[in-house]
Amino acid sequence: MAAFEPSSTMEETRNWSEMPDEIMRMILERLSAVEVLNSAQKVCRNWRMICKDPEMWKVIDMHHIRYTNYDIEKLTKQALHRSGGELIDITLDSFVTEDLLDYISRRSSKLKSLRLTNCLRITTFGLIRALKRLPHLETLHLSGIFSCSEHIKVVGQICPQLKSFRMKTQFLECNDAYAIAVANSMPALCHLQLHGITMTDNGLQAILHGCLRLESLDLHHCFYRNLDANLVKLCGDRIKDFKRPYFYDKMLDELCGDNVFSANDHFWLD
Repeated sequence: MAAFEPSSTMEETRNWSEMPDEIMRMILERLSAVEVLNSAQKVCRNWRMICKDPEMWKVIDMHHIRYTNYDIEKLTKQALHRSGGELIDITLDSFVTEDLLDYISRRSSKLKSLRLTNCLRITTFGLIRALKRLPHLETLHLSGIFSCSEHIKVVGQICPQLKSFRMKTQFLECNDAYAIAVANSMPALCHLQLHGITMTDNGLQAILHGCLRLESLDLHHCFYRNLDANLVKLCGDRIKDFKRPYFYDKMLDELCGDNVFSANDHFWLD
């Protein structure tokens, strides 16, 4: 019986260094910033050169990172430095401080998207100070930052290009103050999500009249009083993805019937 001889295909060994940089960059971009900075860039000289390319760092996601052995703030600054001022999208978690946010805003004038999750160490004043340096911001998602309706107005005034605004926080006012502040200061919004506020028909009407470009509106976690079924139906007719307040679902079904929201089953979510 003839001895087995491996084919030329089996003998071939993939040489990663010969892979086109464009493909290698696509692979490396699937790694987290921490994985790139602490591991991938140390593999070989070619990978390190790719990892230093500002194109790799236009989007930085430091969300849900739990690497307790690393200084996440230091790594965030390293990632920001690699962007070379070309950063357009950044997501930060609870580790972020006002000093770090200030550091980022001073070096990211092209930033279009800022997402801050569970950022309990950032005051509204610190946030506004940073936002004043970000004239091109189109997306602002906030969680854990205390605020009042007057601050919302200021945010809208200094970020006139906002198209997507989400806020999840502990509000200090009741009734329609927040909804009206959004309606009066953010007319270019296409996507709006409010979490935890109390509002009435007046607030919802203000949003409909002030934010005429809305494609998605999420009020699922709002406390709503005196809800008018016809107004909610109008929202369903005008807004592609409308998520009604959770606490009045049963009452609305009784008033409006099940068919009112049949066209809006696919809601805008994270």
